[in-house]
Amino acid sequence: MNTKGIFLSHNHADKAFVRRLAIDLDAQGIQCWLDEAEIKIGDSLIEKIRTGIDEMDFVAIILSPASVNSSWVQREMDVAMNQEIAGRRIKVLPIMYRKCELPGFLLGKRYADFQDESRYMIELEGLVRSMDIVFNRKAFVLQSTNSNLGIAIDKALRQSLPLLPKPFHRPFQYVGCTVQQAAELTGGIPNSASNIIIDTNDCHLFLEAEGNFISYAYIEIKCTAPRYQNTEFDSEPILEALSINPNELEFIRKSTHAHIYYDHRRRLKVNVACLFDGAPFSVGFSSKYYGM
Repeated sequence: MNTKGIFLSHNHADKAFVRRLAIDLDAQGIQCWLDEAEIKIGDSLIEKIRTGIDEMDFVAIILSPASVNSSWVQREMDVAMNQEIAGRRIKVLPIMYRKCELPGFLLGKRYADFQDESRYMIELEGLVRSMDIVFNRKAFVLQSTNSNLGIAIDKALRQSLPLLPKPFHRPFQYVGCTVQQAAELTGGIPNSASNIIIDTNDCHLFLEAEGNFISYAYIEIKCTAPRYQNTEFDSEPILEALSINPNELEFIRKSTHAHIYYDHRRRLKVNVACLFDGAPFSVGFSSKYYGM
Protein backbone atom coordinates (compact mmCIF):
# COMPACT_ATOMS: atom_id res chain seq x y z
CA MET A 1 0.00 0.00 0.00
CA ASN A 2 1.67 3.20 -1.19
CA THR A 3 -0.62 6.06 -0.21
CA LYS A 4 0.17 9.42 -1.77
CA GLY A 5 -0.57 12.62 0.09
CA ILE A 6 -1.58 16.12 -0.93
CA PHE A 7 -1.46 19.37 1.07
CA LEU A 8 -4.48 21.58 0.31
CA SER A 9 -3.37 25.21 0.51
CA HIS A 10 -6.38 27.51 0.53
CA ASN A 11 -8.12 30.49 2.03
CA HIS A 12 -10.97 29.99 4.49
CA ALA A 13 -13.39 31.65 2.06
CA ASP A 14 -12.96 28.63 -0.24
CA LYS A 15 -13.43 26.05 2.54
CA ALA A 16 -16.63 24.46 1.16
CA PHE A 17 -14.95 23.63 -2.17
CA VAL A 18 -11.80 22.36 -0.46
CA ARG A 19 -13.77 20.05 1.85
CA ARG A 20 -15.63 18.60 -1.14
CA LEU A 21 -12.37 18.12 -3.04
CA ALA A 22 -10.81 16.42 0.01
CA ILE A 23 -13.72 13.95 0.20
CA ASP A 24 -13.37 13.02 -3.47
CA LEU A 25 -9.58 12.71 -3.33
CA ASP A 26 -9.89 10.54 -0.23
CA ALA A 27 -12.28 8.30 -2.19
CA GLN A 28 -9.43 7.78 -4.65
CA GLY A 29 -7.13 6.64 -1.83
CA ILE A 30 -5.23 9.94 -1.61
CA GLN A 31 -4.33 11.25 1.85
CA CYS A 32 -5.34 14.91 2.22
CA TRP A 33 -3.68 17.38 4.62
CA LEU A 34 -6.44 19.74 5.72
CA ASP A 35 -5.70 22.38 8.34
CA GLU A 36 -8.87 21.88 10.41
CA ALA A 37 -8.05 18.19 10.85
CA GLU A 38 -4.32 18.59 11.47
CA ILE A 39 -3.89 21.73 13.60
CA LYS A 40 -4.97 21.75 17.24
CA ILE A 41 -5.40 24.68 19.62
CA GLY A 42 -1.98 25.66 20.92
CA ASP A 43 -0.06 24.28 17.92
CA SER A 44 2.43 26.48 16.10
CA LEU A 45 0.78 27.27 12.76
CA ILE A 46 4.08 27.81 10.97
CA GLU A 47 5.61 24.60 12.34
CA LYS A 48 2.56 22.43 11.60
CA ILE A 49 2.17 23.80 8.07
CA ARG A 50 5.88 23.36 7.29
CA THR A 51 5.80 19.79 8.60
CA GLY A 52 2.62 19.08 6.64
CA ILE A 53 4.20 20.26 3.39
CA ASP A 54 7.36 18.23 4.09
CA GLU A 55 5.33 15.04 4.61
CA MET A 56 3.18 15.29 1.48
CA ASP A 57 3.99 14.33 -2.11
CA PHE A 58 1.96 17.19 -3.62
CA VAL A 59 0.85 20.69 -2.67
CA ALA A 60 -2.37 21.90 -4.30
CA ILE A 61 -2.73 25.67 -4.42
CA ILE A 62 -6.45 26.49 -4.52
CA LEU A 63 -6.57 29.68 -6.57
CA SER A 64 -9.21 32.36 -6.08
CA PRO A 65 -9.27 36.14 -5.48
CA ALA A 66 -9.29 35.39 -1.73
CA SER A 67 -6.35 32.98 -1.80
CA VAL A 68 -4.00 35.02 -4.01
CA ASN A 69 -4.36 37.88 -1.53
CA SER A 70 -3.74 35.64 1.48
CA SER A 71 -0.34 35.95 3.15
CA TRP A 72 -0.68 32.39 4.50
CA VAL A 73 -1.36 30.87 1.07
CA GLN A 74 1.51 32.91 -0.37
CA ARG A 75 3.82 31.60 2.35
CA GLU A 76 2.75 27.99 1.75
CA MET A 77 3.21 28.39 -2.00
CA ASP A 78 6.69 29.88 -1.55
CA VAL A 79 7.77 26.99 0.69
CA ALA A 80 6.42 24.37 -1.73
CA MET A 81 7.80 25.99 -4.89
CA ASN A 82 11.24 26.48 -3.33
CA GLN A 83 11.30 22.78 -2.43
CA GLU A 84 10.22 21.78 -5.94
CA ILE A 85 12.83 24.03 -7.56
CA ALA A 86 15.49 22.59 -5.24
CA GLY A 87 14.70 19.10 -6.55
CA ARG A 88 12.69 17.78 -3.62
CA ARG A 89 10.13 15.03 -4.36
CA ILE A 90 7.24 17.46 -3.83
CA LYS A 91 5.21 18.75 -6.79
CA VAL A 92 3.01 21.87 -6.83
CA LEU A 93 -0.40 21.53 -8.49
CA PRO A 94 -2.32 24.77 -9.24
CA ILE A 95 -6.12 24.46 -9.02
CA MET A 96 -8.21 27.33 -10.38
CA TYR A 97 -11.40 27.57 -8.33
CA ARG A 98 -12.40 31.18 -9.02
CA LYS A 99 -11.00 33.39 -11.78
CA CYS A 100 -7.94 35.34 -10.66
CA GLU A 101 -4.47 36.27 -11.83
CA LEU A 102 -1.91 33.51 -11.44
CA PRO A 103 0.86 34.28 -8.93
CA GLY A 104 4.27 34.70 -10.56
CA PHE A 105 5.62 31.35 -9.35
CA LEU A 106 2.78 29.50 -11.13
CA LEU A 107 2.75 31.31 -14.49
CA GLY A 108 4.58 28.48 -16.26
CA LYS A 109 2.38 25.72 -14.90
CA ARG A 110 -0.77 24.19 -16.35
CA TYR A 111 -3.60 24.31 -13.85
CA ALA A 112 -6.69 22.21 -13.18
CA ASP A 113 -9.73 24.37 -13.91
CA PHE A 114 -12.65 23.81 -11.54
CA GLN A 115 -14.47 27.07 -12.38
CA ASP A 116 -17.16 25.29 -14.43
CA GLU A 117 -19.22 22.96 -12.21
CA SER A 118 -20.21 20.83 -15.22
CA ARG A 119 -16.53 19.88 -15.72
CA TYR A 120 -15.90 18.94 -12.07
CA MET A 121 -15.52 15.20 -12.67
CA ILE A 122 -13.33 15.68 -15.77
CA GLU A 123 -10.99 18.02 -13.89
CA LEU A 124 -10.95 15.73 -10.84
CA GLU A 125 -9.90 12.80 -13.02
CA GLY A 126 -7.15 14.89 -14.59
CA LEU A 127 -5.93 15.98 -11.16
CA VAL A 128 -5.82 12.38 -9.89
CA ARG A 129 -4.01 11.16 -13.00
CA SER A 130 -1.44 13.95 -12.64
CA MET A 131 -0.46 12.24 -9.38
CA ASP A 132 0.18 8.98 -11.29
CA ILE A 133 -2.89 7.35 -9.72
CA VAL A 134 -5.45 5.35 -11.72
CA PHE A 135 -8.79 7.12 -11.44
CA ASN A 136 -11.51 4.92 -9.93
CA ARG A 137 -14.84 6.09 -11.37
CA LYS A 138 -16.85 3.77 -9.14
CA ALA A 139 -15.43 5.49 -6.06
CA PHE A 140 -16.56 8.90 -7.23
CA VAL A 141 -19.82 9.95 -5.63
CA LEU A 142 -20.93 13.56 -5.86
CA GLN A 143 -21.68 14.55 -2.27
CA SER A 144 -25.13 15.98 -1.58
CA THR A 145 -25.46 18.85 0.84
CA ASN A 146 -26.64 16.68 3.71
CA SER A 147 -23.71 14.26 3.37
CA ASN A 148 -20.96 16.83 3.04
CA LEU A 149 -18.00 16.13 5.31
CA GLY A 150 -17.79 19.82 6.15
CA ILE A 151 -21.26 19.67 7.71
CA ALA A 152 -20.22 16.55 9.61
CA ILE A 153 -17.18 18.36 10.98
CA ASP A 154 -19.28 21.35 12.04
CA LYS A 155 -21.73 19.04 13.81
CA ALA A 156 -18.94 17.37 15.79
CA LEU A 157 -17.62 20.74 16.90
CA ARG A 158 -21.10 21.82 18.03
CA GLN A 159 -21.23 18.68 20.20
CA SER A 160 -18.06 19.92 21.98
CA LEU A 161 -16.02 17.06 20.54
CA PRO A 162 -12.55 17.91 19.27
CA LEU A 163 -11.75 17.41 15.60
CA LEU A 164 -8.96 14.89 16.04
CA PRO A 165 -5.69 15.49 14.17
CA LYS A 166 -3.15 13.05 12.73
CA PRO A 167 -2.55 10.21 13.65
CA PHE A 168 -6.11 9.92 15.03
CA HIS A 169 -7.71 11.38 11.90
CA ARG A 170 -9.65 8.68 9.93
CA PRO A 171 -7.89 5.70 11.60
CA PHE A 172 -9.32 3.18 9.14
CA GLN A 173 -6.47 4.25 6.85
CA TYR A 174 -4.01 2.11 8.84
CA VAL A 175 -5.94 -1.16 8.38
CA GLY A 176 -4.22 -3.11 5.62
CA CYS A 177 -0.94 -1.22 5.96
CA THR A 178 2.24 -3.09 6.75
CA VAL A 179 3.47 -2.56 10.30
CA GLN A 180 6.33 -0.44 8.96
CA GLN A 181 4.01 1.72 6.87
CA ALA A 182 1.70 2.25 9.85
CA ALA A 183 4.69 3.20 12.01
CA GLU A 184 5.81 5.78 9.45
CA LEU A 185 2.30 7.22 9.07
CA THR A 186 1.61 7.49 12.81
CA GLY A 187 5.08 8.12 14.19
CA GLY A 188 4.54 5.17 16.56
CA ILE A 189 7.03 2.44 17.42
CA PRO A 190 5.92 -1.21 17.06
CA ASN A 191 6.22 -3.24 20.28
CA SER A 192 7.46 -6.84 20.57
CA ALA A 193 4.13 -8.10 19.21
CA SER A 194 4.34 -5.65 16.26
CA ASN A 195 1.37 -3.69 17.64
CA ILE A 196 1.48 0.12 17.71
CA ILE A 197 0.14 2.07 20.68
CA ILE A 198 -0.05 5.88 20.82
CA ASP A 199 -1.31 7.73 23.91
CA THR A 200 -1.96 11.44 24.29
CA ASN A 201 -4.13 13.50 26.62
CA ASP A 202 -6.88 13.34 23.98
CA CYS A 203 -6.73 9.81 22.61
CA HIS A 204 -5.53 6.24 22.92
CA LEU A 205 -4.79 4.56 19.58
CA PHE A 206 -4.11 0.83 19.28
CA LEU A 207 -3.16 -0.79 15.98
CA GLU A 208 -3.15 -4.58 16.10
CA ALA A 209 -0.87 -6.53 13.79
CA GLU A 210 -1.68 -9.87 12.25
CA GLY A 211 1.53 -11.13 10.70
CA ASN A 212 3.14 -8.14 9.01
CA PHE A 213 -0.11 -6.21 8.45
CA ILE A 214 -2.44 -4.10 10.59
CA SER A 215 -5.81 -5.86 10.79
CA TYR A 216 -7.52 -3.84 13.52
CA ALA A 217 -7.53 -0.19 14.60
CA TYR A 218 -9.02 0.93 17.92
CA ILE A 219 -9.28 4.44 19.28
CA GLU A 220 -10.57 5.86 22.56
CA ILE A 221 -11.65 9.52 22.70
CA LYS A 222 -10.71 10.32 26.28
CA CYS A 223 -12.66 13.55 26.67
CA THR A 224 -15.93 11.61 26.35
CA ALA A 225 -15.43 9.78 29.68
CA PRO A 226 -17.25 8.91 31.82
CA ARG A 227 -19.96 7.15 29.80
CA TYR A 228 -22.38 4.47 30.97
CA GLN A 229 -23.62 1.39 29.14
CA ASN A 230 -27.28 1.88 30.06
CA THR A 231 -27.41 5.37 28.50
CA GLU A 232 -28.47 5.95 24.87
CA PHE A 233 -26.03 7.92 22.73
CA ASP A 234 -25.60 9.42 19.27
CA SER A 235 -22.65 7.83 17.48
CA GLU A 236 -22.59 10.26 14.55
CA PRO A 237 -20.70 13.11 16.32
CA ILE A 238 -18.14 10.56 17.53
CA LEU A 239 -17.46 9.42 13.97
CA GLU A 240 -17.44 13.03 12.81
CA ALA A 241 -14.74 13.90 15.37
CA LEU A 242 -12.61 11.39 13.45
CA SER A 243 -13.55 13.21 10.19
CA ILE A 244 -15.63 10.21 9.13
CA ASN A 245 -18.91 11.04 7.42
CA PRO A 246 -21.60 8.62 8.74
CA ASN A 247 -23.20 8.74 5.28
CA GLU A 248 -20.17 6.79 4.03
CA LEU A 249 -21.26 3.86 6.26
CA GLU A 250 -24.23 1.50 6.53
CA PHE A 251 -25.80 1.53 10.00
CA ILE A 252 -26.40 -2.14 10.89
CA ARG A 253 -27.67 -2.33 14.48
CA LYS A 254 -27.49 -0.68 17.87
CA SER A 255 -27.81 -1.33 21.58
CA THR A 256 -27.59 1.16 24.43
CA HIS A 257 -23.82 0.71 24.64
CA ALA A 258 -22.78 -0.04 21.02
CA HIS A 259 -23.57 0.97 17.44
CA ILE A 260 -22.40 -1.21 14.53
CA TYR A 261 -21.67 0.06 11.00
CA TYR A 262 -20.23 -1.47 7.83
CA ASP A 263 -17.86 0.46 5.61
CA HIS A 264 -18.50 -1.35 2.33
CA ARG A 265 -15.97 0.61 0.30
CA ARG A 266 -13.11 -0.39 2.61
CA ARG A 267 -14.72 -3.68 3.74
CA LEU A 268 -14.54 -2.85 7.43
CA LYS A 269 -16.77 -3.38 10.43
CA VAL A 270 -16.98 -0.21 12.54
CA ASN A 271 -17.99 -0.45 16.19
CA VAL A 272 -18.76 2.69 18.24
CA ALA A 273 -19.16 1.74 21.89
CA CYS A 274 -18.89 2.37 25.60
CA LEU A 275 -17.08 -0.79 26.66
CA PHE A 276 -17.74 -0.47 30.39
CA ASP A 277 -19.27 2.00 32.83
CA GLY A 278 -16.99 5.00 33.28
CA ALA A 279 -15.17 4.41 30.00
CA PRO A 280 -14.84 6.91 27.14
CA PHE A 281 -16.39 6.24 23.75
CA SER A 282 -14.24 4.01 21.56
CA VAL A 283 -14.31 3.24 17.85
CA GLY A 284 -12.94 0.02 16.37
CA PHE A 285 -12.22 -0.76 12.71
CA SER A 286 -11.90 -4.43 11.78
CA SER A 287 -11.37 -6.12 8.41
CA LYS A 288 -11.61 -9.57 10.03
CA TYR A 289 -15.24 -9.21 11.14
CA TYR A 290 -16.63 -7.32 8.16
CA GLY A 291 -20.00 -8.83 7.20
CA MET A 292 -20.38 -10.71 10.50
